[in-house]
Amino acid sequence: MYVVTGATGNTGHVVASQLLEQKKTVRVIGRSKERLQPLIDRGAEAFVADISDQAALTKAFTGAEGVYAMIPPSATSQDYRSEQRRAAGAI
Repeated sequence: MYVVTGATGNTGHVVASQLLEQKKTVRVIGRSKERLQPLIDRGAEAFVADISDQAALTKAFTGAEGVYAMIPPSATSQDYRSEQRRAAGAI
């Protein structure tokens, strides 16, 4: 099984799509199940979590053969670097 963070974003969506096309088992992580729905419809397993939630990511990554991990940008963040550090620590 492969896990893809940021699966609704530009790069994560491409990675998840390519894995699904190769008939791989894919768990997609995003903040909204509704936004993950197009990938779910194609066979992906949804996992709704915040990228800075270490406990959730530990659960999501358990059993994975590979993980595509990225930290999505936040245009609205008041402290972008702090959010990046939190997400990196969780990953």
